Amino acid sequence: MATAGPSTTIRPDDFPKFFTMGRRSGTKQDLAGLEFLTHCPPDLPPRHRILALLGITDTDNLASPTEDGWFASDFYLFHYLLSPQFPRPPNQIWLTCEDPSALVTKYHEYLHGNSEGDRRAVLDGERLLVILGAGNLRLVPRKDLLERYLSTLKEQAAEAARWEEHLVLLIFGHGTSAHGIEVGGSTMHMEDLRHVLEPMSHTTIFTTSCYSGGWLVRPDINQHLLNTTAITAASNESVSLSWAVSGSVGRASGSLAASAVLRCLIDAEELTEETTRHPTYIEFSKSVYDCLKGMGTLGNSQEIYFSAENDEWETSYQPRLGLPLTSYKDKWLSLRQVPPSPSSTGGPGPAKTGGRRLKRLKYLAEEYFAAKPGLNEAAPNIGLHNCLQTVLKGGTYPKKKVDGLTETTSYRLGAMYEADFLREQAGLKFPSIFGMEVLWPQVTNESNNRELYSQTWRLLLKREICTTPIGIRLFFAKPVQYLSVALVQSSASWEVIQGHVEAMASKKKAWFRFIYRAWMGNQVAHDEGVVKSRRAFLEACKKLRY
Repeated sequence: MATAGPSTTIRPDDFPKFFTMGRRSGTKQDLAGLEFLTHCPPDLPPRHRILALLGITDTDNLASPTEDGWFASDFYLFHYLLSPQFPRPPNQIWLTCEDPSALVTKYHEYLHGNSEGDRRAVLDGERLLVILGAGNLRLVPRKDLLERYLSTLKEQAAEAARWEEHLVLLIFGHGTSAHGIEVGGSTMHMEDLRHVLEPMSHTTIFTTSCYSGGWLVRPDINQHLLNTTAITAASNESVSLSWAVSGSVGRASGSLAASAVLRCLIDAEELTEETTRHPTYIEFSKSVYDCLKGMGTLGNSQEIYFSAENDEWETSYQPRLGLPLTSYKDKWLSLRQVPPSPSSTGGPGPAKTGGRRLKRLKYLAEEYFAAKPGLNEAAPNIGLHNCLQTVLKGGTYPKKKVDGLTETTSYRLGAMYEADFLREQAGLKFPSIFGMEVLWPQVTNESNNRELYSQTWRLLLKREICTTPIGIRLFFAKPVQYLSVALVQSSASWEVIQGHVEAMASKKKAWFRFIYRAWMGNQVAHDEGVVKSRRAFLEACKKLRY
């Protein structure tokens, strides 16, 4: 946290990768040319009301710390940090569909922090009694979680308005490319929140979901903005990242964004003890951004977006965030520290022999990793990459899990083959997607026309050039990112890009009829089950086609 004097100011324009999104147009242009104070006189701390949501489920062991469990790490980190010393009538509700007792029994512990540095247990046998004793955790059946969250949000928003409190929403779960968030197997959309929060003032949102920056930007005139203070751990086109996956058990220990916010809360807390002036929200946001970029390669690959309700950036950070006064540093240090472990090198070990299904999965996994599918720490990759690397090192899973991994890996490989085919059909002179690593934030941030990349990304999604089959949970971004880069770097204008996309759309039928079927057919032609059941296989193909 900067310690500049009272007269210090900050211009967001001076930092191209510092994404402060205005509440008028939903773009950085709202703040163009403006200067903001970094410190201001202290303000009274807000009366706050917290509603937190953990959207992941443990279906098929997905809540494991080696898969989606890092969202749970974020959830329980903040549950501890924000727990009041002297609880008053319930002003915090923490909603989840997974019993922490069952998670501890099954997975033993959830950690938060750098696997090579300061990492601490936020959910384990020791913490469990305190978590349950707080009395603010609500367990909801998976199928009811979204409905219960929205009804609780409506109730808590009304209570916050009644008592003139600041409503703080913490949301942890996978995001979708359409800017939704997975909640107990269903999807929550930005409109769901906007309908409840539209008349509400003094609201803060913090979420670590992929593509959550889409809640703060307005790509076209038809989308209404959320007029809230918000910190989102990703842009409208990028994914969120966890800390480096440990090399020991492949565990992901919480998000980079959550750690950055914690670090800056500690710094701001220490700073306000030494001065009569407090950091403003713009200074706090810039400090979170700086902290994230100081987290090495992963931090530089993570985009983080900020907004301020009514564009009031010069308010003291604490009333702006709505977070309570608390001893963040002391609380963090009181958690059990876990010794560092080396981060994952990302490379799978040598494949070993196994059953027929495992052999097929290993073949697909080897081809998949050779295609440079993206960071292991990217939210949609953590679980799949951990499982595939386990299989390649000789591990095994139940038949249902192997079938699911095979289906997902086949989809991702197929999507890359499809993107390559469409690029060729459009006549773009550009390297193949295979062997090419697409570093989306780096490419777009270093461009003089980031908006053109964004327009192309949105057009490809709108035309469904790269589709996600029914039954596939998490969107695979590389094909869309790759085609966006290929189109922008191979085209002279937006009109040319639009023409290429329309050409790709017309060629998709050829892909499905010939290329994709041929590729999949090559994988299963010698499958023992298929050979024995040719008629059933042909009937299934007919159903898929028609």
